[in-house]
Amino acid sequence: MSKFKLIWLTLFFCLFFFGWKITGSAAPPRPGTFFVIGTGPAGPEHATLKAIETMRKADLVLTHPELAKKFSSYLKGKKIEDPWKELWMHQGKIWMKDLHLFKPEERQAVVAEKTRERDEYVKQLKAILAQGKNVALLDGGDPTIYSRAFWLVEGLEPEQVEIIPGVGALAASMAALKKSSTGGGARFVLQTAPFAFFGKKDRDDLARDLSRSPGTLAFYMGLADMENLVNSLKKYNPGNLPVAVVYNAAYPQKEKVVKGTLDNIMAKIAPEPEKWLGMIIVGQCLEGSAFTLSEGN
Repeated sequence: MSKFKLIWLTLFFCLFFFGWKITGSAAPPRPGTFFVIGTGPAGPEHATLKAIETMRKADLVLTHPELAKKFSSYLKGKKIEDPWKELWMHQGKIWMKDLHLFKPEERQAVVAEKTRERDEYVKQLKAILAQGKNVALLDGGDPTIYSRAFWLVEGLEPEQVEIIPGVGALAASMAALKKSSTGGGARFVLQTAPFAFFGKKDRDDLARDLSRSPGTLAFYMGLADMENLVNSLKKYNPGNLPVAVVYNAAYPQKEKVVKGTLDNIMAKIAPEPEKWLGMIIVGQCLEGSAFTLSEGN
């Protein structure tokens, strides 16, 4: 055999062997990402371009059916699941919101059962991500404030998660009011909910302490506890302190604003049928100057 042929045979053998080895031992797929997408209030008109773009590249979309319907034109051909139908409900109740309605001896068992169900569901999500597929969880409003999405995220590693911010209820409410939450000489803006605002040992601790400085109080999920909130605030603030309730912020044909004071807001909202979707804003920002020029220190 000539030297020339030997070289060609050797080259052919190397290409065949190493080529087979490369194709026969392909690298595992790059892990997918779990996206928490803030869709903003109401629908697509308040979602960011990045939110829409991320939905489109998702292999699996997790969302409530109502939200899926609003974004249906961007989810065509997508596999869609509602994770909350089972995880969020227990004996016909939204267990996390209505935990106090269960007997004391039942509560620990309910939490343990739902946590176990959550952990099993997260295992399934991890398996999907390991296949290199992307999962998108749609969350109305701002997903970083009182979002149930983080209950799922607890089981994932930080590098597996990416959060796409969205317009929140406070921003939408202040837009409806045409006011700035930092106006009226506010030194702080507090976003909270009744279950966090009321102290366990000293129920009025925050109401009392915060009354020492002008500020804006924004309450989520507060309509059901509105009377208790007003009574607590009236102990330490003047009765003419402005209050507003924004119902269904940013929802076309449904948005409504009711303004009043600590003294009369309960009477003003009494006729309203909505008892859940309402943002409560308290503070001079509702009546005072919307802009304060900084004078430095």
